[in-house]
Amino acid sequence: MKEETPTSKFKWCNLILIITMTVLLIRLWDLQIMRGSEMRKLSEQNRIRVKKVIAPRGIIYDRSGRVLADTRPSFNVYITPEDIKDFSQTVDGLAKLLDVDRDDVIDKLKAASRMPPSFPVKIKSDIPMDEVAKIEAHRVYIPGASIQIEPKRNYPYGKMLAHTLGYVSEINDEELKTKEYKDYSPGDYIGKYGLEKNYENYLRGVDGEKRVEVDARGREVRTLDIIEPTAGNSLHLNIDMDLQEVVENSMENKKGGCVAIDPKTGGVLVLASRPAFDPNKFASGITKEDWKAIALDKTHPLQNRVTQGRYPPGSTFKIALALKALELGIINERTTFLCRGGFPFGNRVFRCWKKGGHGNVAVHRAIVESCDVFFYNVGLKLGIDRIHEMAASIGLGKLTGIDLPGEKQGLVPSAAWKKKTYGQPWYEGETVSVAIGQGAVWLTPIQLAQLASFVANDGVTFRPQLVNKVVSPEGKVLKVFEHVMNSNIKLKKETLKLVKDGMRGVVNEPGGTAYGSRLQNVAMCGKTGTAQTASLDKGGHDHAWFIAYAPSEEPAIAITALVEHGGHGSSAAAPIAKAITENLFRVKTEIKEAKAHENR
Repeated sequence: MKEETPTSKFKWCNLILIITMTVLLIRLWDLQIMRGSEMRKLSEQNRIRVKKVIAPRGIIYDRSGRVLADTRPSFNVYITPEDIKDFSQTVDGLAKLLDVDRDDVIDKLKAASRMPPSFPVKIKSDIPMDEVAKIEAHRVYIPGASIQIEPKRNYPYGKMLAHTLGYVSEINDEELKTKEYKDYSPGDYIGKYGLEKNYENYLRGVDGEKRVEVDARGREVRTLDIIEPTAGNSLHLNIDMDLQEVVENSMENKKGGCVAIDPKTGGVLVLASRPAFDPNKFASGITKEDWKAIALDKTHPLQNRVTQGRYPPGSTFKIALALKALELGIINERTTFLCRGGFPFGNRVFRCWKKGGHGNVAVHRAIVESCDVFFYNVGLKLGIDRIHEMAASIGLGKLTGIDLPGEKQGLVPSAAWKKKTYGQPWYEGETVSVAIGQGAVWLTPIQLAQLASFVANDGVTFRPQLVNKVVSPEGKVLKVFEHVMNSNIKLKKETLKLVKDGMRGVVNEPGGTAYGSRLQNVAMCGKTGTAQTASLDKGGHDHAWFIAYAPSEEPAIAITALVEHGGHGSSAAAPIAKAITENLFRVKTEIKEAKAHENR
């Protein structure tokens, strides 16, 4: 075999070198010339990132400008998938540092898998400073993890007004799939309850963005430019926080609800439901343990008892019967019925709350002393369908239209309703029970506030309205909510006068069922109610009701107070209305005196 000479070996080396250089030049030509724009774009994406800058939600104020919901800075932990070098190292390390379940971290990453790998995935919200320090100290061992400071919802009054304001929480997978939230991303916070949910489109701001330069580990080197976020619009409520605090304190350790409205406008001055929850827990990213405790709580703290709780109204319902019977002329101010403590009907005796009876009683004393026998007779004379007709005209049993999600309807039965529901005829014995707010009649506190307003405002009611106006971050009024009439029933002056006089007597006449809650300088008018419950057989107590308005002339407030299993309306519910009225008119007097002093 002939050996290769040095010259031939050199030729082979040159040939290989030429071929290699040719391949490199062709590749360089492809990358630099043919695909230059594409390569430059990819290079920029590796070096420069666009990050979302979260916009703060709009502030919520009460009627006098007190802040009810605002934002505060929060430290949140993110993982950027494309910066992860070792998946297990990052996920396991972060789970250990934050004391969170590894599977929870993986679930959050999976939920955001449809997003680009440069999209930061929120792992934990609102971490304390000691966890911030841990993350920063171990950043080199958990590539892809970062901390961002973002605005977080804050409720300065905690549980107060929880059912009115509602809460915000992180959007879930199911919500992200809906048209309503098509512009949202994983990790965004949305209103899930109360006004936060109902006015999400107003409260949500417009997120900004910033372009940042990052190093090979994904750490920010410098900010190149930024588009500032726009804060959400503010809500100015009709709520009077001074009155709200009075109610919240009066209902401490009780179950029930209270609502107060301006009968001339429908503006909601007070709305309280107890027991309540702390909305700050949701805003910070509620833990499984906290959520489980709330969800399994037998007192149902998430239920808004004012708009969603349906109860037998008891004797407060007698006002509707009195209005209808007087209006039709079925009774007048001189009509009397004999009460001996019971009303025999069919094969049973329907009892009056006063065992010895009230004697011969007319409509005025029947309202003042809440005589059951009087209204058993009135109910039978009216019949169930005319009772239903009057209740419907006032709005009882119907949705009031209050600007909160999840309001529940009540029920005032009729013969047609029973036939449709049970396939049975209506019996007069059932009318006897309905006449005093028992049996198949169920109402919410907000609906009974409509009844109080109806009397106070001479047959006119307005839709209850929590939000008065929406204001932009620049201070421009974007929307003012006009008063919307719910009912306008023309009643005889004599009818209204007799019922109003009776309600005034309930509080201000000796023998009145709420005489213990009378006030020195303000004539409050009201009606107590004590509603039997199914739990009585198990040792429970009646529900305590009180509806009221004040003052008797030119009423400025209409109130409903309910204390679940509170016993008597006179002792459990009426004092709450008294406290509200007392506070409201003391403040009004102080304002008048101050203005008079200024004008001297």
